[in-house]
Amino acid sequence: MKKNKVLSLFLALIMVVICAFSGVCEAVAVQGGSNIAQNQGASSVKLSNGKVGSTSKAKGIKSGNYMYYSIENKIYKVNVKTKKSTVIYKGKANEQFYGLTVKDGWIYCTKEKLRNDSDIFTYVFKVKTDGKSAKVLKKGWQPTVYKGNIYYIKQRFDDKTSEKYVYVETLGIYKMSLSGKNDKAIKKASIVEEFIVYKSKIYYTTFGSSTGDFCLYSIPITGGKAKIMIRSDEHFITNLMAYSDYIYFNWDNDQESYNLYKIKTNSTKKIRVASKIDLNCISNGYIYYTTKKGRKDDLYKIKISNNKKTKIKINEEITDELYVEGGYMILEIDYNKPGSKYNAALYLCDTNGKNGKVINTFYAY
Repeated sequence: MKKNKVLSLFLALIMVVICAFSGVCEAVAVQGGSNIAQNQGASSVKLSNGKVGSTSKAKGIKSGNYMYYSIENKIYKVNVKTKKSTVIYKGKANEQFYGLTVKDGWIYCTKEKLRNDSDIFTYVFKVKTDGKSAKVLKKGWQPTVYKGNIYYIKQRFDDKTSEKYVYVETLGIYKMSLSGKNDKAIKKASIVEEFIVYKSKIYYTTFGSSTGDFCLYSIPITGGKAKIMIRSDEHFITNLMAYSDYIYFNWDNDQESYNLYKIKTNSTKKIRVASKIDLNCISNGYIYYTTKKGRKDDLYKIKISNNKKTKIKINEEITDELYVEGGYMILEIDYNKPGSKYNAALYLCDTNGKNGKVINTFYAY
């Protein structure tokens, strides 16, 4: 179900030309992807934000005994002990939610709204964990909560017009208060692919529509001059995650041959970590990743301290995203129960792949 990320980037460039351009454990949040990639519709499930068709994680999706996730227009919580899911918020039929971050009794996420089967609008959205006090804060997406502020990719569009096609403009990385006030630009940019916040700095990627360059930058959360860390005219950079003063990322030009790299937060020298792996999450000293084996994904974890690799075996066929936190993980798996109208499911288990159970089923595109 994963989309080819190279294709997504080229689709993004094409859409710009025709004027239809529409979180990890030590990091505060990892979410992201190209502005077009979120509209590809790879799956109706959003474990923790970012774009559809790519791995994107957000710290705080687990709170107490609950993990939070969304499927289509519903936000759920699941008790990690009993594995019982409960709907806590239901949006309109043309809405979807993703990029969930939980902080102090609030869920912050992206609300995606489909209009006229053609326009897709995204908003920074918040709702209490009991489903009350839902509110749209700003036009944009990828909200990242850090030190009392929300950092996000700001967009501008007219969602009131009756025109069939609406131009959506990306303005850059902005911050606002948790209530949606004091909106301020951190970095103005027309194309931001993804970003993370880590130790008072923002790390973000761009794709130059005129130059064809893929770049990784760092900038203080207060704004100022951005520093370029990596520039490539061939390989794209995706799946940004921060851990122990390193930025980890996939770097290549083909999803089937992703290579994992890391770069020191104060360096410009990238270090190769492993070959042909798709980075999914970093949690409690382990890197979780998948490798493609036909249609199926094999799941592994690497202990960062000694590079020991372990295959995580579960009795299900992993097909897409996974999210790890607090000793638990949620995965997307095939669902082939006879007579069911659904073809995919979410599966909750521990980080060794044990004690698992299907917690929700849905139809994946």
